[in-house]
Amino acid sequence: MQVFFDYQTFTTTQYNGISRYFVELAARLSVYPDVKVKVVSPIIRSLFLGEQRSRVPTVGIDLSHVKRLPAKVVRPIDAVLFNSYVKFDVPDIVHETAYGRKKTVPKSARMVTTIHDTIPDRFPNIFVNNKKHRAAIQNALNRADRVICVSQSTRRDVQELYEVDPSRLSVVMLGSSLAPSPDGPLDIGMPYFLHVGARYEYKNFTGLIKAFGDARLFRTHKLVSFTRLPFEAMDFNAMDSAGVPRESVVRVGGDDRMLARYYAGAEALVFPSLYEGFGIPLVEAMHCGCPIISSNTSSLPEVAGDAALYCDPRDIRSISEAMVQVASSPAMKSLLIAKGQARAPSLSWARCAAETYAIYKDLL
Repeated sequence: MQVFFDYQTFTTTQYNGISRYFVELAARLSVYPDVKVKVVSPIIRSLFLGEQRSRVPTVGIDLSHVKRLPAKVVRPIDAVLFNSYVKFDVPDIVHETAYGRKKTVPKSARMVTTIHDTIPDRFPNIFVNNKKHRAAIQNALNRADRVICVSQSTRRDVQELYEVDPSRLSVVMLGSSLAPSPDGPLDIGMPYFLHVGARYEYKNFTGLIKAFGDARLFRTHKLVSFTRLPFEAMDFNAMDSAGVPRESVVRVGGDDRMLARYYAGAEALVFPSLYEGFGIPLVEAMHCGCPIISSNTSSLPEVAGDAALYCDPRDIRSISEAMVQVASSPAMKSLLIAKGQARAPSLSWARCAAETYAIYKDLL
């Protein structure tokens, strides 16, 4: 069985969380003796793939550190080179890594696609070109022999929002690449709550700031945002309106090892998102022994199970009360950590790869 992961997500941007999913999947599928896996991305812009090529059989030139290399230039070149390559090295399955307008699969091969979320449909005011995005997803669904959804919540959304045969939909939940750091928990001089990832509007980071201020937790704690993105005007406005001193909200970045240390040292990961297709930070927190405070929306209860304290993300008091409850109760923290560590093994890339492998076998 020869499986190709196409170029699409690896040419989109230097930083792309979806590229991690496909790299982790390809690396673990490679251990199956009857599977020959390749990432075929003639020009690579993804830093993660560039760094991980030793783990994953890859066809392509690594230009991920060339900063001024626009996707609009790379993508059509990759498309032409990919289509030429598969004529001579023909795959049995092509797993498309994004939702291109045109088919990248030779006629003899089967096609799989993964739907990660329907956030642009749920928040059309935030995302530009939503009609174009919807059309691309519908095209991908139309041509796919099998569609992988990363949660039951996402599967329900796909069925609600798009035209698709339910029999072609499968659910395969994601895993975590993070392991506890041997350097131990990070001490920043004060107890802190942790938020991980981007701060798009639907992530509700401004709601978290308001809850942090409402509970006056800034008197005893800091709020740490782990992301490469700098604070924006709306973040500072939220701090000022909530009466939160700006020095109490800290933005940090770093590699996976540093992130693991932040998880290990935090009072809790607070994840008050309005909507998620999956929510990998929840799984990372479980693996690193970090208590979880999570929204009770979309896929998040499905991911965290009984290993989180839930809140209503649209109710500031609900968020703040959960934060106070964890901060004031060592017993609650210990219970959440124990439940998370018990649940973590069931959310792994190895399991994700095994279930994806079963889908490939079924197709052939």
